[in-house]
Amino acid sequence: MIRFCPGCGTALGDAAFVQEYWVARDRHVVCWCPSCSLMCTVVLAAALVGTEPEH
Repeated sequence: MIRFCPGCGTALGDAAFVQEYWVARDRHVVCWCPSCSLMCTVVLAAALVGTEPEH
């Protein structure tokens, strides 16, 4: 679960809005921070595919 605002780092307490949902195997967390008014979606991906070549 997201406990801190991704924008300003303030702890997301009772006044914050946090909602979680799933898209396939990825967890999406929508959060609104009352301190900085940032509303964003954080995606906790089941897998991460990078584009950097292996060395």
